[in-house]
Amino acid sequence: MEESTVVSPDPDLVAEVVCPRCERSVEVSVPDREIDPTVSPYVAAFGEHSVVHCPAGHKFWVYYC
Repeated sequence: MEESTVVSPDPDLVAEVVCPRCERSVEVSVPDREIDPTVSPYVAAFGEHSVVHCPAGHKFWVYYC
C-alpha cells in the first residue's frame, strides 16, 4: 500500500476552497497554478494533500489533481 504524502506548497500560490461541513471559505496553498484543489471530508490512502481546518474548526482534506 502506498503511503499518503503531504505537500509543502509555495506560499505564494493560494486557492480558495469551501469547507464541506459549513461552507465557509478557506484559503489554501497549492503546489502549482495548473492544479485544481479537490475538497474531501475524508482522508484517502494516497495522493498529494493538505489537512485544512476552517474558521469553525472543521477538519477536511484538500487533494491536488
